[in-house]
Amino acid sequence: MVTSLKKEFSILIYEKEKLLNSILYYQLSNHNNFKVSVADNNLEMFEVLNKKKFDTYIINLNFLNEDLKKFYDFFETNINHNNIIGYYEHNFDNSFFAKDKIFLLKKPFRLTSLLDHLDNVKKNDTLDNTNKYLMNHIIFSPSKKIISNIQTGITEHLTEKENNLLIYFFNKRNIELLKRDLLTNIWGVSNEINTHTLETHIYRLKQKLLKLESNLSFSLVNKNGLYCMKYKD
Repeated sequence: MVTSLKKEFSILIYEKEKLLNSILYYQLSNHNNFKVSVADNNLEMFEVLNKKKFDTYIINLNFLNEDLKKFYDFFETNINHNNIIGYYEHNFDNSFFAKDKIFLLKKPFRLTSLLDHLDNVKKNDTLDNTNKYLMNHIIFSPSKKIISNIQTGITEHLTEKENNLLIYFFNKRNIELLKRDLLTNIWGVSNEINTHTLETHIYRLKQKLLKLESNLSFSLVNKNGLYCMKYKD
């Protein structure tokens, strides 16, 4: 049976282990105006997903087993903009998540890390889904995951990670960021992916921006291990 508290920001938890389920439900229900619902098994989870859309989904991926691809396909076809937090203890088939559609945590993880990420998601949903002007004619639309040049009509589509990176850089423009800031807030890890992965995503994002405008008034820079969206004076 699905239970819920009347709050502002909706979250669905799928965790079969009753103690952890109770801890997550209790902690999240009493944190920052979250409305929390829980599902106890695969069938119930899919029944709930077909009835309602949530702002965030916290899913123990190890419990999905043969339904893992069904779960991923559901989000690919039914949710335009989603925030999935998937956590795991044992290895699983992650080939379905190649399109950067999920925020992964490995057990054991700190509850504070989860809460910090949820606060960031909530802030992004309320503040970051409005269109942003990177330049007078360059518009970033986080909810659609696109950047556009309104003068030329050129549009570039962003992956989930590219979209989240650009949101994060834009909100902290002209601020120098440590590698771990980006890994924690975008990937949910502090050291489990290497700098090459981060640099690859930033490079691809930069290339898409340059396709819109070769003479940008800002740049994404990495200097002495510090990352920044630097607006030119």
